[in-house]
Amino acid sequence: MKKSGFTKLELLIGLAILGVVVSISAFIVNGSRAIQRDAKRVSDITVLRSALSQYWLRNASYPEMEKIALGSAESGILGMTTEGFVTSGGGGDVILEFIPMGPKKNELYVYSGSRNGYSIQFTTERDTAFGPKGTYYAHSDGVDNQEIVR
Repeated sequence: MKKSGFTKLELLIGLAILGVVVSISAFIVNGSRAIQRDAKRVSDITVLRSALSQYWLRNASYPEMEKIALGSAESGILGMTTEGFVTSGGGGDVILEFIPMGPKKNELYVYSGSRNGYSIQFTTERDTAFGPKGTYYAHSDGVDNQEIVR
C-alpha cells in the first residue's frame, strides 16, 4: 500500500525555496520604494528652487533665514508669498501655497538664505542624477554637496 503526500524533506525544500523568493521580493520592493522617495525629493527641490526663483524676480533678493526646517509645525512655515516664507494666512501674493515635505515621516528640507543666495539641504537614499546617495544642497545655480549659501 502506497501513501500519498509529501515527505518531510520535500516540505523543507519547498519552504526554503519559498523563503528565498520572499526575501528577494522584499529586497526588490524596498529598492523601488527608495527610488520613488528619491524621485519625490528631487521633485520637491525643483519646486522649491522654482518658487525661490519667482521670489527673486519679484524682490531681487532671497528670504533671509538661518537653518530653518521648512514645513515643520515648530517653524510655523507653511508656504511662500512675495513677502517670503509665511505661516498660513500670511500676506502678499502667493508663490507657493504649501511647502513640500520629504517622503518619510518627519523628513523636512532645511533652508538657509541670505539676500544673495540660499541653500536647501536634503538627503538621498540611492544614487540619483546628483550623484551617489548622501546629503546635498540646492542653490540658485544648481545642486552640489556644499552647504555654502551663495
